[in-house]
Amino acid sequence: MENSQLLESLSNYVNSDDQFAVMIDGAWGSGKTYFLKNTVVPHICGEHKVVYFSVYGYESLAKLKSELIGKLFISSFGKNIDKEDQVNTKDIVPIVNEIGSAVWEKFSNFKTLAATTENYVINKRLRSQVPDSSPVLIIDDLERISRDIHTSDLMGFLLTDIIEPYGYRVIVVGNVKEIRDVEINEFNMTREKVVSRIFPFTYDFNNIRQEFFQDSGNHFLQEDSEWLVEIFAGYARRNGGKINLRTLEFILTTFTIIDRKLNQYWEGDTQDKLDCLQIKRSVFVNLFVIATEYREGNLTRENIVLIDRILNTRSFFFMHIKDDEEKSLAEEITLKYHDDNNLKQVIMYDNSVNEAVFSGVFDAAGFINSWMKLFRPIGKVSSLDEVANFRNMTDKQLEKLEQQILDDSQKQEISIKDILSTINTFLFFDQNDLYFCKENYLAVLLKVLKKAVDREVLKNKFTYDRGEISFMYSVISADDNILKQVYDILESGDKAQHEMQAEQLVVAIFDDNYELMRNIVHSNLNVNIFREVLDSSQLYSELLTVGSKANLLNQYLNSEYIQITNSKDFHSDENIDILELAQKVEEFLNESLDIGRIDMFNLRNLLKTLKKFYLSLVNK
Repeated sequence: MENSQLLESLSNYVNSDDQFAVMIDGAWGSGKTYFLKNTVVPHICGEHKVVYFSVYGYESLAKLKSELIGKLFISSFGKNIDKEDQVNTKDIVPIVNEIGSAVWEKFSNFKTLAATTENYVINKRLRSQVPDSSPVLIIDDLERISRDIHTSDLMGFLLTDIIEPYGYRVIVVGNVKEIRDVEINEFNMTREKVVSRIFPFTYDFNNIRQEFFQDSGNHFLQEDSEWLVEIFAGYARRNGGKINLRTLEFILTTFTIIDRKLNQYWEGDTQDKLDCLQIKRSVFVNLFVIATEYREGNLTRENIVLIDRILNTRSFFFMHIKDDEEKSLAEEITLKYHDDNNLKQVIMYDNSVNEAVFSGVFDAAGFINSWMKLFRPIGKVSSLDEVANFRNMTDKQLEKLEQQILDDSQKQEISIKDILSTINTFLFFDQNDLYFCKENYLAVLLKVLKKAVDREVLKNKFTYDRGEISFMYSVISADDNILKQVYDILESGDKAQHEMQAEQLVVAIFDDNYELMRNIVHSNLNVNIFREVLDSSQLYSELLTVGSKANLLNQYLNSEYIQITNSKDFHSDENIDILELAQKVEEFLNESLDIGRIDMFNLRNLLKTLKKFYLSLVNK
């Protein structure tokens, strides 16, 4: 049903003698309220008084009834109040205006009268409205009504207490599919007695370009409105004709933040401004996809890492052994959106847009730099990105590409993510008789992976979640043997990083480097500090020596162990190492004749701390 037809049907209804309500039925967010407030109400309010009332937020039917009657009562006066009405209502109007406040609760007598509509003044006022120009009541958000209110009771109230006694034309707005299952049968039976017609609603795409883009005040949205509407129309065609206008409004609000940041960036750096239109198209479709998935509940702060596979790349090809294989969230997104040619030409995904969606903060420079690397690269496209086009190649071309990828992986410092993608791809080729090179790709790539892991460890950056492999590299995860080899390499990196951070922590303690200690502790490093000290060079160079720094170790232990009430729960297996360290400190105290009294004082305090913590572990 086109919006123009719906407007005509509603106009006919409010001007008729229909003694029933009508209903507009459409999906949540489809623009029903927007259409009513911006199209229907302006069209009919010239001849009819119109009251809009949302049932969302009321916890009892009694409260809803009384507030609705109060709102109808106030609206019945319009701009002109005759003298008789002024006399009769001088005490009532201020009370009704205070509905919902403490004043309302104080006037229990009036509240009862208003709720039951038996008060003479209210009845007289509502019945006095012009018979040939019936007032209109719009009841919105039917599906969002409180669980404590039955929709069937509300519908019955509208018929017997609003329509029949006062002649209101009532337009009920909601989504029948969202009405609770336990009520649907009861609601359907009541609806037949109350509602004469149900009008299906879908927002008219012809209006989106004008109302949301051309009237936006944003230059990009205005100038590129035709292209933007095609993006949304294409999505709607692939999703049953539905578009959620609340999501659209969220996208446009977020884009306003992004657009302002981009324009501010170009005020100071015009070098990339020649690509302004294409960059804004890319950022918009990136925002469109992420915001839509976020608003639909598919993407959250917690699972956003699952789309890392499609960040900052133009290659969106996923390898599968079986057609019915479970798809990752990253792949589901590409399948859902990338059929659109307009979108596919400009799409990229960058974390700066994720931050804009979740936090309202956008890094313009970061996005532009990522965009330039993908769309205006210096040099040729990477060999790995060309793999997605293998179906259009000859055997010779694919063999050459495979060899090039192997050569590049050994010559360049490529990321762990790209190495895993290459292993995943070559496994797929191998299992489908599409691997043409004679070189043992797995041996080569596993060595390259080990080197990449070692590099990350040295940079103190290596953190790769093993759980992501099953989602992002399905061919690897399907081969237990290869998966174990990959895991072993990644875990060796974890172990090396753990050892390096443990060594750094010991150094930080004796250097009194609080900032480094805090960063290491906050990284959730699980370390046996007693064993680390025992095995370190600092044991004799910093602790058991003249000028001992025992006070620094004692200070650390008191802050991180003794003063934390449940720390013994995490260190129960360290008691042997604590005892060994305590024994070494005690031996040094007993055997060293040349240490000063301050050293002796600090070492004895450390010894007390070690014994105290040891006893707390063995006696827990």
